[in-house]
Amino acid sequence: MSREARRWTVSLPCLLLAALVVVFAVPRRGSAQVLYGSILGDVKDASGASIRGASVGVVNKSTGLARQAITDGAGRFNFPDLPAGVYGLKASQQGFKTFERTEVTVNINSVVRVDVSLEIGSMGDTITVSAEPPKLQTETAEVHVNLMGAELTNLPVPLGRNYQQVYRMLPGFAPPSNSHSIPTNPARSLEFTVNGTSDDQNNTRIDGVSTAHIQLPHVVSYIPTLESIQEVNVVTNSMDAEQGLAGGAAVNLQTRSGTNAIHGSAFEHHTDQHLKAWPMRFGDVALNTGDKPQASYDQFGGTIGGPIKRNKAFFFVSYESTRDHRTVDRTVTVPTVAMLKGDLSLSPTAVYDPLSGNPDGSGRTQFRVLPGDPNYALCNRATNPNCLNIIPAARMDPIAKKVASFIPANNIDRDRSNYFVSGPFTFDRHQVDSRLDYNVNSKLTLAGTFGMLHYRTNVPTVFGDTAVGRPIGGSSNPGHGHGNTYRLTVMGNYIFSPNFLMDAHYGWAKQGTASEQPGLGKNIGLEVLGIPGTNGPRQFESGWPAFEFEGGDDFATVGINENFMPYYRHDPQAQYVVNFNLIKRKHNVRFGADFYQMALNQAQAEFITGGFGAQGGFGFDRGVTLRCESVDPATGNCEETSSSSRYNSVAGFLIGQASHLGRTLQVPDEYHVRARLFSLYARDRWAATDKLTVDYGLRWEYFPVPTRPGRGIERYDVDTGKVLLCGVGTVPMDCGFETSKTGFAPRLGLAYRLGEKSVLRAGYGLTRDPYHAMELVRAPYPILIQVKRESPDGLTPAGSLSGGIPALQVPSEANGILDIPSDYAWTGYPKKLDRGYIQSWNLTLQRELPWNFTGQIGYVATRSIRQLGLVDINAGQVIGAGDEGKPLLARFGRTASTVLLQPVGTGRYDSLQVQLQRRFTAGLSLNVSYTWGKAISPNENSSALLGDHGVQAVAYMSRNRALTSTDRTHNLGITSVWEIPLGKGRRWLNEGGVLSAILGGWQINNMISVMSGPPFTVLADDTSLNLPGSVQTADQVKPVNKLGGVGRGTPYYDPTSFADVTAARFGNTGYNMLRGPGLFNWDFGLTREFPLRKDVKLQLRLEAFNFTNTPHLALPDNNIGDGEDFMTITSVQDLSREGIDERQLRVGLRVVF
Repeated sequence: MSREARRWTVSLPCLLLAALVVVFAVPRRGSAQVLYGSILGDVKDASGASIRGASVGVVNKSTGLARQAITDGAGRFNFPDLPAGVYGLKASQQGFKTFERTEVTVNINSVVRVDVSLEIGSMGDTITVSAEPPKLQTETAEVHVNLMGAELTNLPVPLGRNYQQVYRMLPGFAPPSNSHSIPTNPARSLEFTVNGTSDDQNNTRIDGVSTAHIQLPHVVSYIPTLESIQEVNVVTNSMDAEQGLAGGAAVNLQTRSGTNAIHGSAFEHHTDQHLKAWPMRFGDVALNTGDKPQASYDQFGGTIGGPIKRNKAFFFVSYESTRDHRTVDRTVTVPTVAMLKGDLSLSPTAVYDPLSGNPDGSGRTQFRVLPGDPNYALCNRATNPNCLNIIPAARMDPIAKKVASFIPANNIDRDRSNYFVSGPFTFDRHQVDSRLDYNVNSKLTLAGTFGMLHYRTNVPTVFGDTAVGRPIGGSSNPGHGHGNTYRLTVMGNYIFSPNFLMDAHYGWAKQGTASEQPGLGKNIGLEVLGIPGTNGPRQFESGWPAFEFEGGDDFATVGINENFMPYYRHDPQAQYVVNFNLIKRKHNVRFGADFYQMALNQAQAEFITGGFGAQGGFGFDRGVTLRCESVDPATGNCEETSSSSRYNSVAGFLIGQASHLGRTLQVPDEYHVRARLFSLYARDRWAATDKLTVDYGLRWEYFPVPTRPGRGIERYDVDTGKVLLCGVGTVPMDCGFETSKTGFAPRLGLAYRLGEKSVLRAGYGLTRDPYHAMELVRAPYPILIQVKRESPDGLTPAGSLSGGIPALQVPSEANGILDIPSDYAWTGYPKKLDRGYIQSWNLTLQRELPWNFTGQIGYVATRSIRQLGLVDINAGQVIGAGDEGKPLLARFGRTASTVLLQPVGTGRYDSLQVQLQRRFTAGLSLNVSYTWGKAISPNENSSALLGDHGVQAVAYMSRNRALTSTDRTHNLGITSVWEIPLGKGRRWLNEGGVLSAILGGWQINNMISVMSGPPFTVLADDTSLNLPGSVQTADQVKPVNKLGGVGRGTPYYDPTSFADVTAARFGNTGYNMLRGPGLFNWDFGLTREFPLRKDVKLQLRLEAFNFTNTPHLALPDNNIGDGEDFMTITSVQDLSREGIDERQLRVGLRVVF
């Protein structure tokens, strides 16, 4: 760990001390109200007249926390900043009977209205109401959902038991998906989009502290164990001014706390290959024979919480272990033994000697072996009388022969898919979540939480430690991964007076991870194979170089398969928050501030242009051993080559002639990036009338450009074509970056009560795009430099194995102004970032319905104004011109991509969102959510490169405006928990007996999803378009006919409806103009509860994921160039289950006490 990384770590005690100073001294921005809830209401007499001076008190029934208030002149009372829980409320006044409501549930980020009517009589007489008040949202206009911990533990949450799995059941959410490898995302956080916004614009806070994955903000760095969650509040539209850094969803998760009673649980959940259906093979059902590969997935652990001192101090601890152990396998293609000896006589194409003939590749002679050559014995003269396509022994490269000695022989008798390998995949994770709460006195409460995640994983590779190769399977990188993620929160709440309160918290988190491929620790390329220029003196530069064949398409890559391995990351973040609450007559004013800092401390030689990594590598494409058959007399370039096959690429390898080679050098041992975010807010919740509440406020957010320790980051100067090192030499620290400090964001909400059972709400909110782009700036030139050698014409070798890789020259940073090689790609901030914003609004009607149901229907919309995206400003701008149309080529001779973060247009989302909810009563809870929506955007998300799916030529960027790939027209989600009304304590068969014992105690739990299919684009060959950096679409030549087929040979759409474009133009189809199959999924759970003794119960859980074993079909192949596969479906979509789509059963035991 570097000095900079250690500085962040060892300074934690200092930061904690600073946080406490902040808590009790300095006002800053807040989100802490999201940690609490409120109870408010009016006290009136039977005639409706307000009662002034009435005494109102609330008591938390689990912890004894008590608050008192006196009603004002209008009879109003307000208890802000209440910890979540169930409260009792009492109201009294001389001459009136005492009113008591025994059950008032307070959720985080919510306001509960409890209006009190006092009857004339003696205070000694009490009127008790046991029913909860109506579950109407009467004081705020935001669109939100609360997921309670009890509900989450009851629902059949799929493997991993990640609460984010439930998001697909919520209105406005696209189905979440898995994202990234285990070492990068050991929490297995899910990626999701909300209301058509970017997946980089969500903000998840655990106990008030943001837990973003700093490098990849579309996922979070930490997922608490399911058993440790008190509740999850998800706000998706028109959020209060207090909440920021979120244009999509603002998620606030509260962990469980202890109570005055000891409570806990112990659990074990298990599944294995015997509890799974056969995988969805789509035409390869014949593979579903024999024994299923071994697979065992276990999650076990427990919780305990209770009092340290009754009504004063409490603790809670949760532990969970996850063990995912399975046998994985893969079939790849390796050169046969004969091929590796030089016998390529089975090749259907000629193999030519690149050292023969003319410089333009013409006139080359075909390899042949003559009598007397040691390889002449390889020639079968009966079938190959001239001994063609056999490489003479003298031409066999000695280094290639060394590499070939590490390649295992094919174990399947064929020349394709001829090597089968299996091995053990393991992923072990241990997690602790804990909390302490302390009610110091009637004015001060304190709390602290701590969480830790430790993981270790191992993924076998096709060639093992011998020659590495690609990973066999599993959701991870090849080799070993390990690391620890920590989170810590300290929070407090102080009551200066009943009408003036303060709450604050400090949070710190750090994600540490390492991913290392097999063979690391020894310089294989330099010391074993003897290739100059490979490897280096540092650990991450050791191991196998890469040897790839036609980009990995012809044969499996030998050596390191990934150009980003290994990597080591230590990424901390810290947040300071404080809020103040002032209640004055009809106004509830809240204001505060937030300071949020993040850091990346990493070692990863992953150059943005791709190429080869820190070990170096060589590519062997087919062209080196082809012959030019036709030369353009005007240019001298080859117009047509001989036919090629896989044998041509292995021939180039055997003679040691590479078509491309290179290596990436990470100049510092570790690189660092720092970012800071500042925000302030003020909000007033005004009871304008007895029925109307107005919530209005203003936020201010400031996003400075990230920096490095001691200096700024780097900037590509588009005026000079040079790289500026901010704060080095003559370059100023700010590098001329222009950053707006006018990031104001107004918020407005109206809630109008239409009687006791209905409320009409309207809300509007503006949020600044929070994408901070840390990954974009973490390691550009000259932190990483690269040597690349490529064939100038595809026929001439770029270099040889014996010649190795040229030495890398580290540029001098003396004056801070550097020339950047023309073929080095660049990503970074522009000089002026015109950061966009997200507008959201809703109009919603909510009503209390019979049988404890609540229904609401609303119009929910967002507009992403100046949505950010990554744009290559050096992409081709002229159709048909190729590289000659690149703007920076003429100015600076620059050919590489030059990607900047900048606005790309406006996205819009409009929807009808409907919810029907029944809170858990009489053994039944039910939640039904339906969304009818449409999302249109010029870019998928803020961190997406336009050229990956659209157009980067400025004149044609309007083509990018299309449905988003996450758009689902219809989305229905149903969750339910039903205690079957049979047995002891229930409606029927409750008097004991055999039937009662057999049929009693059962519970049925469901999660059901039904949704439309996502859209997709039909792609075509881009040769005639010849517009680098833009995607070509197909021509539609006749009406589209949906055939509905699944599997090879049975297309989903008629492929003859589309054709390649042969002219210099775009195709006549747009982006995302067709839709794939819809989705139906039913996750089913059956629970039986057995009482063991008083307050101790045993639960038997049987759960089935994809209960009906319905295939969740992926999109059809969308590229005309894929031939017979075009428009066929051969796989399933990612439903956030680590690639498992078939029905899977899970059995569990849970003891609750």
